[in-house]
Amino acid sequence: MRNLNRIIFINSANIPYADDIYLDGNVHFIGTQGVGKSTVLRSILFFYNADTQKLGIPVEKQSYTEYYFPYANSYIVYEVATENGAFCILSFKSMNRVSYRFIDSPYRKEFFIDPETRTAYSGADRIRMQLDQLNVDYSRIIYTFDEYRNILYGNGVAPDMRKYSLMESKQYQNIPRTIQNVLLNSKLDAEFIKKTIISSINEDETAIDLNNYKEHLKNFEVRLHDIEEFQKRETQKQAKEITSLSAQVSKQQTALAQGCRELVAAYLKAKEVLPQWQEKKIHTENERSKLIGRRQELQEQSRQRCDKLQETIAVLNNELQKAQSKEKEYARQQIEQIMERSARKEEWKNRRDGLVEEQRILTSQYTEISTKYKSLIQSLDEQWNKIHEAKLKQLDELNSTYNARIEEGRRRHETATETLYQEYEQLSQQLHPERSEKQSALTAIDYQMQLCRKEVFFEAEQEELKHRIQSYTGMHMSKKNRIDNAQLIIKEITLKWEDELQRGMKEKDDALTRLQAEQQQLKLRVDELETFLQNSRNTLQGWLKDNKPGWEENIGKLCDESILWQTGLSPQLHDNGESFYGISINLAGIERHIKSINDYQKEKETGTHRLEEIASEITRLQIAKEELEEALKNKYQPKIKEQKDVISVQEYELGKLEQQYQQDMLDLEDWKNKAEAERERKMHELENQKAQAHSELKQIEAKLNNLNKEKAEKLNTLKQEWSGLQHNLANEKKKQADTIQQEEQEEQKRIASVKADYENDMQKELHKQGADTERLQDIAKQLQDIEQELLFIKDHATLLIEYQKDKRDLINHIPEWKREYEEQKRLLDNEKENVRKEINSLQGEIDKLSKSVNEAEENVRTFSNNLEAYERISVYEWYKPHQDIFRLEKCPDTGLTVQKSCMELINELGRMQSQYTESQSSLRKEVNIFTGHFGEDNTFKFKTKFNEDWEYIRFAEELHDFVEENKISQFIRRINNEHSDIFKRISMDTSMLTASESDIHDLINKVNKGFQTCNFVGVIQRIEMKVEESSNRVVNSLRAIQKYYNEHAYDLAPGTNLFSSENEQLVKQEAIALLRDFIKEMHAYRYDKIRLYDSFELRFRIVENNNDTGFVEKLSNVGSEGTDILVKAMINIMLLYVFKESASQKFKDFKLHCMMDEIGKLHPNNVNGILKFANDRNIILINGSPTELNRDAYKHVYLLTKGAQSKTRIARLISDKKL
Repeated sequence: MRNLNRIIFINSANIPYADDIYLDGNVHFIGTQGVGKSTVLRSILFFYNADTQKLGIPVEKQSYTEYYFPYANSYIVYEVATENGAFCILSFKSMNRVSYRFIDSPYRKEFFIDPETRTAYSGADRIRMQLDQLNVDYSRIIYTFDEYRNILYGNGVAPDMRKYSLMESKQYQNIPRTIQNVLLNSKLDAEFIKKTIISSINEDETAIDLNNYKEHLKNFEVRLHDIEEFQKRETQKQAKEITSLSAQVSKQQTALAQGCRELVAAYLKAKEVLPQWQEKKIHTENERSKLIGRRQELQEQSRQRCDKLQETIAVLNNELQKAQSKEKEYARQQIEQIMERSARKEEWKNRRDGLVEEQRILTSQYTEISTKYKSLIQSLDEQWNKIHEAKLKQLDELNSTYNARIEEGRRRHETATETLYQEYEQLSQQLHPERSEKQSALTAIDYQMQLCRKEVFFEAEQEELKHRIQSYTGMHMSKKNRIDNAQLIIKEITLKWEDELQRGMKEKDDALTRLQAEQQQLKLRVDELETFLQNSRNTLQGWLKDNKPGWEENIGKLCDESILWQTGLSPQLHDNGESFYGISINLAGIERHIKSINDYQKEKETGTHRLEEIASEITRLQIAKEELEEALKNKYQPKIKEQKDVISVQEYELGKLEQQYQQDMLDLEDWKNKAEAERERKMHELENQKAQAHSELKQIEAKLNNLNKEKAEKLNTLKQEWSGLQHNLANEKKKQADTIQQEEQEEQKRIASVKADYENDMQKELHKQGADTERLQDIAKQLQDIEQELLFIKDHATLLIEYQKDKRDLINHIPEWKREYEEQKRLLDNEKENVRKEINSLQGEIDKLSKSVNEAEENVRTFSNNLEAYERISVYEWYKPHQDIFRLEKCPDTGLTVQKSCMELINELGRMQSQYTESQSSLRKEVNIFTGHFGEDNTFKFKTKFNEDWEYIRFAEELHDFVEENKISQFIRRINNEHSDIFKRISMDTSMLTASESDIHDLINKVNKGFQTCNFVGVIQRIEMKVEESSNRVVNSLRAIQKYYNEHAYDLAPGTNLFSSENEQLVKQEAIALLRDFIKEMHAYRYDKIRLYDSFELRFRIVENNNDTGFVEKLSNVGSEGTDILVKAMINIMLLYVFKESASQKFKDFKLHCMMDEIGKLHPNNVNGILKFANDRNIILINGSPTELNRDAYKHVYLLTKGAQSKTRIARLISDKKL
């Protein structure tokens, strides 16, 4: 019996030395946490799995190599017991990794420890020397874990190394894996069991690489969608619309180019004509300015003459008003009547004298009376005469004073008026030159502003940039042409590559198709034969083979093959007469050709051999395809790369050129902005000067207006003052004259009254004396009346004198002055009329010149605006695509005659551009709608993102070629072939994946059978495992595709169509649905491969204390925690037992260890039971716990503690080994 007998630590893992840890029976390690239990258990595990990465060592701790072999003399020695004696396995660190040496001897301390120094030998070579001295056989150093495991488990071991093997097994991997899982994995679930089972069946597990299918099917939906979408009537209609719009856009592009050429011709024409109109404008402006100056001169001369005439008229008007006022005043005083009455003065005197004489005569005889009264009356007359003379004198003095004051006032008025005229004339004469100066300044400023508008600021800088920008066009077109040429070459190379690849692949794909079809059929036949052969034991032939040797020579020659393979015939050996060559069979079931089992076996072997040949040929063809692809790639890719390099360089240079172009455009715009800013600054300065001059001119004109207004106001004031003076003096004179006259009248009345009394008295006395009193009274009355009349004449004598003077000085001049007034008015009117006619004549000429100036200005402005508009054409959308046309402006002869102006053509180009943009927009819209049906990575490589308009045009042209060349059919054919191949590959991969399902079922049956024949431990009454269909949705999808392919292989052959034509419904919907489902599930799946363990589900059933769990996936919470541990332990032990039994067919006399670190949670009775359960199957249990449990149940019990310097000490508490 072979087994690991003991383990020896030498300077390893904080254990200075321990050589008495025996493992030939159940072992229990006791110790608290951290004392080293896990250290010992991991070293035992390392004996079985030899994998430093699968020992459960946390990553933050030292590695196994560093921790267990810290020194050059650190060793772990495993002693293995065999039927021929024990051997040792030395593990040590060499070249910083664990290495091994097998020693054909039981462990002896002197191999490793110097007896004199009692220290371990340092290095494997020193130990080898010691072994040589002791004449002990040993192996070479084993450096790899794989070689160590192969030696330990007997997998292809050289004869000289077989003695160091525990067993002879090629499929031993599940043994260390199970031992490892029991120790390190507290869970026991279906996934671990499945992996363990599969590994036991096939070391090189078959897997389906989903990434491969993801790669092949990544565009399945896109391809399906794209082809269906392209075949839609609506999409076809959109393609036609795109072609139509593309033709329309091309026509509009031609029209735009022609319009640009006409614009260049119009620009050259405007550039030629503009200077002529500018010269004409300057000439006519100069002529007009001269006439305007002449007009201003005439207006000034006429103004001066009119001012003088108006002054004369004003004087005449003033004198006329004064004379007419006098005339009216004298008329009011009835001067004619006064003159008429005064003219009879002498008459009245003579009559008075006559009456006096008559009175004298009548009173001569009454002299005394008459004398007395005459003396009295004469005294009164003398008194009156004195009074009257005094009053007249007062009136004369009053008139003299009045006239003097009036005359003085007139002189002052005339002097003030003349002074006022002279003053304002002088002020006006000062302002008129200023006004003319400001008008001239305004004219000069206007001319400067016109020059400023036409001046090109920073012209040199702008011209330099314009010249550079124009040069970019040719460079840009050259590089674009080189890119286009390179792209065209790439397209040609690619087409040639694809064509050569397609032709080369077709031959190989046809051969692959034939081989795959043969493979599929042959695989089915081989599987069928395998099934037949597996079930042969239950047939008549199988029975004959086991029970009737040589049956082929007699019965075989007579029986039909169908009979030999038939069941239910109940064959038996009989020697009676009804037997057939000593065999009795039930003939009732024979319905009535013969191959033996060996024939079928040979057929199967032949088929298997042919399958291997086919697989090899398929591999060869696939390699040939890859080599062809690689060869074509090496052939064509450098050529494409060369052109791509050209494109890359040109695009880089084009990018730099575009950047420089953009920068120059920005700089040009900056200079234009600076020029415009300079123009605006200068214009603003001139406008300020103009505004200032205009303001000053307005101020001068306002001053002139104010002077005229002030002059009129002051003249009116003087006139009002003069009128007021006259009125006041007249009132004053009248008032004083009235007072004198009133006093005179009062005296006159008084004297008249006294005189009348005297007269009455005289008449009375005369009457008494007999005088003719009546006559005397009459004479007295007449004399009184005459005296009154003479008094009146005397009173108005002064007035008549004044009248005569005024008449002479004023009134008699009224007609003359009126004539003069009218004459002066006529002269004024004539002056105004004459100057009006002259000015009108000048104005007519000025207007004609102004019209010419306006015409010239309009043309200058029009042509300037056209040229300015032309200078700004770079901002228009239509300019940049036609930059090369505008280079013609340097060439005078464009060969075009145009009637339209630049601005009209620019507007027309704008409309054309708008139409072009609209058409382009429609084209973009239609293209975007069309490409919107397709993704960026669409099947047809349709471009879906566009930056430039030409890209839309190119797309439309390519789409037209695509439709015309019916390229859709090529895509459909190629994609159908690819997807048919995918169905075939999935079917084959799935078949290969599930080929081992029967072996899995056999293994599960073995485990279940093992449980059926064992005595369960404790309360466990039943343990069972079952295989169910996989719940993995990817696996189910693969199986569905395999089933569909097996049923519809012909329908999926190359050349059939997964896609509908225009008027048909989509065919093979099920195939498409299966692929869609596969893609969906494949992308939802989080792993990259489907392995055998994904193809089925494993379930557990536990009956504990009559509680049935049913079939479940995980063994958690079966019962108590101890029961849970117990179930896991039993399943692990049973698995290890099954793997142990199936691992080595020739040699089974060996034991294995199973390490459990949870034994402390089991009931003591269950500990005994699980130990027996394991030992019955040649499995030794090694347990660890903090405290001692069931000491008697173990063969060896060890106590682990920590000593000085944290060194682990191991003490035996129980062992059957002698110390």
